[in-house]
Amino acid sequence: MMSPFQPLSLADRQAGTYPAVAAPRSVRPLVASTATPAPRSPVATATPVRPPARARATVARRDIRATIAALPGRGEDPAIFDALADRLALDGYLLTVVPDGGNRVSALVEGRVPGTPFVLLGSDTGALAALAMVGSPAVRPDGLVLLGLPLLHLPVAGLPVEEPSPRALPDLPILLLHGADDEISPLPLVRMTTRTAPRAELDVVLGGHDVLTGSGRRSVAARTVLFLESLLDA
Repeated sequence: MMSPFQPLSLADRQAGTYPAVAAPRSVRPLVASTATPAPRSPVATATPVRPPARARATVARRDIRATIAALPGRGEDPAIFDALADRLALDGYLLTVVPDGGNRVSALVEGRVPGTPFVLLGSDTGALAALAMVGSPAVRPDGLVLLGLPLLHLPVAGLPVEEPSPRALPDLPILLLHGADDEISPLPLVRMTTRTAPRAELDVVLGGHDVLTGSGRRSVAARTVLFLESLLDA
């Protein structure tokens, strides 16, 4: 096979001309692939809502003493937890809202701070979700705060069928905050639920079912702080 590289003659050198060089047949030009890689299947994960800016700034100035994951209930906007988050931040407690949808357990695990107590705080059906997550080895909360807990022995409107309601309270430190005039989940029936849970404490506040926005909302914040302090002292 004749080499494609031919030596220059004396006449070519003097004339400054160069013969054409043929590319070897075995060499093929490199062409960038234009194929688009197939997208990976996304993993459905709940997106935590960051604490309000004021709460983040307050907690950032001191060590985090405990973390609280808040689970909203039916039709509740994450913003209803802003005032509570600001109040808890004054004492070094960081509250993050984890809305419904996706993998809530993964979001809860990501929000934990090692070496500090971890508490689930649920409102309305979020309280039921908190109870259901207690049995998950990945969650393992140190305590529960249940606001406006629905009745455990009745079906709950708005709760998916695949998420059955728990039938009893677990053996954990639990604070239940309930409105005295709650017509959705009557107080006397909720009081009966606590009889089989020796570590549960029921506190009654002014107002109806929406204790975070009702007339007893300041009592909710103050009582939650006392409950968190009791976990640290235990």
